[in-house]
Formats: sequence, C-alpha cells, structure tokens
Amino acid sequence: MFKVYKTYYQFLFAYKRQFVVFVFFLVGLGFFESIQPYFYKLFIDAIPSGDFSVLLNILFAYVGVRVLKLVFDVITYFTGDNILLRSARDARLKVFRKIQDLDFAFHLTKSTGSMISSIKRGDGAFFGTFHILNIHLMRVLINFIVVFFFLLRADIMIGLIMFGAFGINFVIAMYLIRNNIGARKAFNKAEDNTSAVIVDNLLNFETVKLFAKEDKELSRLKNVFKPWLNRLWEYANSFRVIDIVVGGIGNIGIFAVLLYGLNIFSQGKITGGEFVMIIGFISTFYYRFFELVFELRNLAKNQTDLQKYFEPLKHETIVKDPIKPVVPKEINGHIEFRDLNFSYPEGKQDALVDVNLTIQPGESIAFVGHSGAGKTTIMKLIMRFFDVTSGQILLDGIDIRDMRKDTLRSFMGVVPQEPLLFNNTIEYNIAYGAEKVTKEEIQSAVKMANLDEFIDSMPNGLQTNVGERGIKLSGGQKQRLAIARMILADPRIIVFDEATSQLDSQSEKKIQDAFWKSSKDKTTLIVAHRLSTVVKADKIVVMEGGSIVEVGTHQELLKNKNGLYSHFWKLQTMEEEK
Repeated sequence: MFKVYKTYYQFLFAYKRQFVVFVFFLVGLGFFESIQPYFYKLFIDAIPSGDFSVLLNILFAYVGVRVLKLVFDVITYFTGDNILLRSARDARLKVFRKIQDLDFAFHLTKSTGSMISSIKRGDGAFFGTFHILNIHLMRVLINFIVVFFFLLRADIMIGLIMFGAFGINFVIAMYLIRNNIGARKAFNKAEDNTSAVIVDNLLNFETVKLFAKEDKELSRLKNVFKPWLNRLWEYANSFRVIDIVVGGIGNIGIFAVLLYGLNIFSQGKITGGEFVMIIGFISTFYYRFFELVFELRNLAKNQTDLQKYFEPLKHETIVKDPIKPVVPKEINGHIEFRDLNFSYPEGKQDALVDVNLTIQPGESIAFVGHSGAGKTTIMKLIMRFFDVTSGQILLDGIDIRDMRKDTLRSFMGVVPQEPLLFNNTIEYNIAYGAEKVTKEEIQSAVKMANLDEFIDSMPNGLQTNVGERGIKLSGGQKQRLAIARMILADPRIIVFDEATSQLDSQSEKKIQDAFWKSSKDKTTLIVAHRLSTVVKADKIVVMEGGSIVEVGTHQELLKNKNGLYSHFWKLQTMEEEK
C-alpha cells in the first residue's frame, strides 16, 4: 500500500512550491469552516444581555470568518487543481512511456483489454485520490482538532467521550475497508477478464463473422459474467456492512456525548450557549466523519486501481539501453553473428545454437527453414526485441547492445509478416516511418510498392481511412502498404519477414521487382517460406533446429541433391505444378 502512495506522491511533489501554497490555504480553509459553531455559543450567551453592539461585533466576526472560508476554499481548489492536472498528465505520460519501453516478452503476456481497463481506471483513481487524501481527509483532521479543543474547554469528559467514540469507530471502519479492498481486487480481476473477452472479440470480429460464431462469443461473454456478478455482489455488500456498522456506532457516540452534555447543563456546569456549541460541533464533525468513511471506501477502490495503474513502472526493462551508448551517425550495414546462442525467457530453450554468420554491406541474405527453425528469432535479436543469451551481434563492428534501441532500429526498415496499421489514412501509415516527406516521395513509394492502382480506385485516394489495424484492406494491400512505408523510410538495413506470403503470383512478381530495386546497395535480410522470393538473394541461409545447416546461392544449394534446401525446392516446385 505504502509503495503505491509513495509513487503517487512522487508525481505531486514534482511541484513542491505549489504544494506548500496549497497546504497553507487548505489548513486555513479547514480552520475557518470548523470554528463556526463557536459563534453559536457567543450569540446565545450574548442575547440575554440585549447589547446590540456586542451582538453586531459577533455578527461581523462570524460573517468575516465565512468570507475568509469562501476565499480560502476557492484558492485551495484552484492551487490543488493546478497540481493535480499537471501531475496526472505526468503520470499518464510516464506509464505510457514505460509500457512503450518494456520488452517484447512483457507485451506477449499482457491482454490488451486488461491493460486498457487498468489505465482507464487508474487515471480516474489518480484524480479521486487527490481530493480524498489531500482535501477531504485533511479537512476532517483539522475539524477534529478544532472540535476536540473546544469540547475539552467546555468539559474534559465530553472531549474524551467524543475521542473514544471516534477512535472505536475509526478502527472498525479501517477493518471493514480492508475487507472492501479485497472484494474490490477480486471484482477488478473479474472485470478485466470481461474486458479481455470483449476486446478480443472486437479485435477478431472478422474471424467471428467468417465462422458464424456470434452465439459462441455471446456464450463466452455470459460465462465470464457469472463470476463477475458474484464478485460484484460481494463488493457491493461490503459497502452495506460499512454503512450499518459505522453509522450505528456513530449514532451511539453522538447520543453519549449529547446525553452527558444535557446532564452537566442541567447541573449548571455549562451554559446554554456551550450546549448549543457542542451540538453544532458534534453534528458537523460526525457529518464530515461519515462523509470521510464514504471517501475512504473510494480511497480503497482507488488504491487498488492505482496499484494496477502503476504496475508497469515496477517491471524492469530487461533489454536495457547502455549508460554510455555508441551513437554512429551512419552505418555501412556490415552484420556479424558471432557464436550466437539464445533461449526465450520462460519459453523455448535453445532457439538458436552456435550461430556464426557474416553479412557484407549491401548483401542480400535469405533465411529459410521449417517453422520454428530460428529464422524469425534472428530478426527479433538483431532488432533487440530480446538480447542474446551468449555471443554477439555486431553492426559495423559495434556490439548492438552498446547502442540505444531506438538508434539501432532507426537504421532498419521492417516489413513484417502481418503488418499492423494505425486507424488513420493510407498517407499517414505510409509516411509513419519517415520524418519529413513530400507528396512526390509518397507517390513514388506507392508506385514502387504496386499500390498506385488500388489507391487511385479509392474515392478519397491517399486520405482513405484504413480502419482498426488496417481491417478495411486485404492482406496483400496491407503488405504492399508496409513495403511502401519501408521504402519511404529509406533504411540502411531492410528486414523482410514473409513479406509476400499473402500475395498472389502476379502481385508477388511486381512486389519482388520493386523490392530488389529499393534494396539496391542496402543490406537485406529476408525470411521466407516461398522460395521464389529468395532466388535472387546473394546468400541463402538454411536453418534447422536453431542452427545453420547450409549456406550458398540458390544454384549452389540446388547442387546438393540431398540438402535440405533442395528438398524444400522440390516440394514447392511440385506443389506449384499441381
């Protein structure tokens, strides 16, 4: 719990001066609003004298206190909001930045729906916690001090009764709120599961439609709603228990204080004004206390939400940027894999074993092999989605671990197997990888990627929105758009990961022609199952079981009739002939 609030206040204390000003006015606000019942005593005790000037002075003082309370109220909330809005922005940016910086392995284990829910709840909790902890709780504390002081002055026993009743109520309330926190955590987990199913459905609605599984998805959602409803009932009932117990004990405390007050008033130990003052102080204090208990329930909920919100900040980034990075202004594209071994964290072991390979600048290298042979793993390692278990990957003689990740990746252009696009225009997605581009450069990239005819056929041309993840485009169109994006970025190293796997033969040929033109003089890494993609490569690297088993040109590898590449080529040739 304390770690959550420590993190929380780190954001607030980034604005220390403003926070000191805020606390000053908050204390003044608490004092001026708490002292007002004291004027009830002054009025009632002065009324029998009939002295108008005395009553007028009391009135002016009373109104003056109310005016000061109003002024301090406005300034308190103004300065508080000034801190809150900035710190909430800072927190959101830091969490977002951390999520961006966390490793590929972290994101593989996270549900998008769950993360969206936790960020949305956490942002709301950040605002709610500020008002509860820094305004409501402080005002109640100041109110308690003022009330306790004046009740002790009236009669020490009244102060002690009030203090005892409050103490008992507070301890019991904390116990009940702790149970409420547990119920909230259980409900949040059920809520995240529900959100995960809904988001998963929305992201894959095309698959649902294709297989006519709408009823299955509805049934899946109904199943997660069963524990959701149970956890919600448990959470809601924990509030009812707090209402009954805290409200009951509070009323008993008020009764005890007033009963004792009536007794000593009847004995002439306090004046009528003092008894009215006691009523005023007790009623205002317990009203604030009941309000605080309600806010503490919200605080318990917010604490759970903040804990989930700040959770990414606790995760250590495994693939770290170096403290003193090497920052090459440009590279030639010389790549060397030296004694490379890699096992996935909590995943496949020995994904790569003793890989040694040298790639010259401007050379095109294709990686082929069965699924799981290690082809894509090599691409992930060279982009530092993971770091090698042992060995080195050198770029122009520099260990890539000595470079910042963003610097390393800025030299690379990637066309993935399944391109994911932003829910924006075609132009936005094509130009995403470049800093500044002209319309002419975009048109040139579009033409090279064989995307011009498709774009010209669209009513809005380049301004056509591609939809969520590019859902409005076909698989081939998305891949061609990704190729245009890569061309426009003009990288020194090109990575093609099954980039033509979803294209028909005619489109594939056009894309290959464009690709070989765009990759001229660039170091090119190609991962492919369709061997027609790699025939022109300078070298073809055949992988099996995480190791390199053959290296050569297309013609050289075909000469080895018993080789794995020859086997692949025969199978695909026979398939195409059919």
